[in-house]
Amino acid sequence: MKSLKRILAIGAHPDDIELGCGGSVAKFTAQGIRVCAVVLSHGKEGNRLGLDRVSETHRALSHLGVMSRDIHQYDFPDTKLYEHESKIICTLEKHARDFDPERVYTMFQHDRHQDHRTTFQASVVACRSARQVLCYETPSSWVNFQPEVFEDINGHLNRKIEALALHESQRDRQYTQPEAMRINAASHGNRVGVGFAEAFIGYKFVL
Repeated sequence: MKSLKRILAIGAHPDDIELGCGGSVAKFTAQGIRVCAVVLSHGKEGNRLGLDRVSETHRALSHLGVMSRDIHQYDFPDTKLYEHESKIICTLEKHARDFDPERVYTMFQHDRHQDHRTTFQASVVACRSARQVLCYETPSSWVNFQPEVFEDINGHLNRKIEALALHESQRDRQYTQPEAMRINAASHGNRVGVGFAEAFIGYKFVL
């Protein structure tokens, strides 16, 4: 932890980062670690209420402590990121080069959602020089998500829950409900002997 200064978090849609590693992001920013967040789409296909998901993204990530200058949201087509993988790689390469993160958080390669799989593939190519790449869980992760890296988020889970509540367009989703998030964090925490935790699969982890 003491060696970490810059962390890059990547998501396909608004709320992916918050769901997968929001507690960790809140913990890192509270410790003075700079977090850069890159969201690849506006999430238009998941916006049944017609709300402004770009504003939701900025409010939610800011609530987790990410500075405005470090929030980057692109408008690659929701549900069709695979058609633009080469452009996404170039976009992420620029962030990886300019920000030079010690650790990268991205999506799990085995996921029901095609955008999540594309985000993983683009991330591991674009961030090939990063020493640590961790894949986070989302509700659409396949059941073979078997984590071996855990982050203790005691004291930071409430900030994650509050950030997700700012995604008002997703308020009817079961997985954004506070009790669902508490149960999931408690389940991960119980596996490693802490109260609440987030869980990750290590694609690459150089110590």
